[in-house]
Amino acid sequence: FYRRAHHLAREVKITLDRRVVFYDDVLAPLSKVSFKSCAFLHARKLKFIFYSSRGQYQPEHNASKVEANIGAFVQWIKHMTPRVHEIEVECEENYVDQYPDTEYFKYLLARLYQLVPRIGLSNDQRTVPVEFLTNNISDLVHIDIKFGSIDPIARLARQSASTLQSLIAETSSGELSSRLIKDDDSSYAEYPQLRVLKLRHYTETSWGGYPSFPGAVPFPSLRVLKLNSYQFGDEVVFRGNAGTLEYLDLEVESEAVKMFKKCGLFTPTSHPKLQYVKFELDGDRGLYPFATETAYIQFLLNIGRSAAVRVLPHVFSQTGIYAVLSLLGDYLSIQVLQLRSTRLSLWDAITIIRSLPLLSDLHCESLALNPRSDEVAEDELSTYIVSNYAQIGERFRCLHVYCQSGRLLKEVVTCVLLLALICRNLDYCVPPVDYFAYFMNHMKSTIDSDGFKDNAPHLRRLLFTK
Repeated sequence: FYRRAHHLAREVKITLDRRVVFYDDVLAPLSKVSFKSCAFLHARKLKFIFYSSRGQYQPEHNASKVEANIGAFVQWIKHMTPRVHEIEVECEENYVDQYPDTEYFKYLLARLYQLVPRIGLSNDQRTVPVEFLTNNISDLVHIDIKFGSIDPIARLARQSASTLQSLIAETSSGELSSRLIKDDDSSYAEYPQLRVLKLRHYTETSWGGYPSFPGAVPFPSLRVLKLNSYQFGDEVVFRGNAGTLEYLDLEVESEAVKMFKKCGLFTPTSHPKLQYVKFELDGDRGLYPFATETAYIQFLLNIGRSAAVRVLPHVFSQTGIYAVLSLLGDYLSIQVLQLRSTRLSLWDAITIIRSLPLLSDLHCESLALNPRSDEVAEDELSTYIVSNYAQIGERFRCLHVYCQSGRLLKEVVTCVLLLALICRNLDYCVPPVDYFAYFMNHMKSTIDSDGFKDNAPHLRRLLFTK
């Protein structure tokens, strides 16, 4: 089985005691072995997990012999995975600088990273400090670093600016954003091949004092942009990529939105390739700089007018819901609509599905029967719905509910089943994770109740939701 299956592997994980690599003699002969019959020919990613046996006897060692052992190990890895594109290193202990044989471990990492110097790096700052990496590698295509320090990450990215295609980083401060473009007195950096930029920081900051970069066009080929805070004084991130941007996920403060509007950044005709749009207004100033919810919603929907996936994270009032319903007819390309913080009535959901012919997925906080169903007896609701509404939502297949109140679930289940009666292709309802068992059990009992038992064979398909 191994001789066949190993050729299919795309990722290889190796866990071993680093001291075996340094001090044992078992690896030296490996560099002379032919691996043609057992190499992972299609593996693209290597993940190493190094540990050290505490209390293990550490023999007398000669530096040149240790380096030879490391060389033999790296040569073995090269034979085993000749087409590897990305290397990730994890250590069970924190920080290589705490190791008694730090220099050997750094030498081992440097040799491993040299196997893919222009391809990829995944790293967790808690296991391998970025400061070490910046002194040993450059010309990367992929960087994914968690919990790193600002200076070395910025330096590592700028060293690879001409080749970098993907940059994903999590830091404690948002200062990294501007340091990617300009550091101290240096000229603007340009990342001509960068397709993916995802930056996340964990320190709350308020708008003000962010640098501007007049004339800079750092990301001309950007396709995916995800920022949990906009730490620039102008629209520099969006320059030159209006025709390439496909995925946008932003959390911004009101002052950033004000700047976007002043620059005329998002218009109905800009960003024609955007397919996913999530734009969240952060901060404690309500909807400012928008005068009304309707103005805010209009702004959101104009970002990538032809986008297939829309995420509207704001908690909308009934007025806001009415605004969404009235505007959706102009955005017929929507296939997935996420209103996961907003409670919809059943009639709101019907209007949304009816307005969007391509809609396949709808996300909402919960569903409610009110107000129009008050006058209809509970056991007659299914008859009322079928009699008064034609079949809708030919492509509508999945409803996601995020309700965090158990007392509302009974009403939600009733709404889901009523919706399924007029949306014949609705096959899946994804319930709240915390109430999954309760939700599904209540759905089963409701399907068998007097109000729904005549349609039970058709509705039972919803019970197979995973």
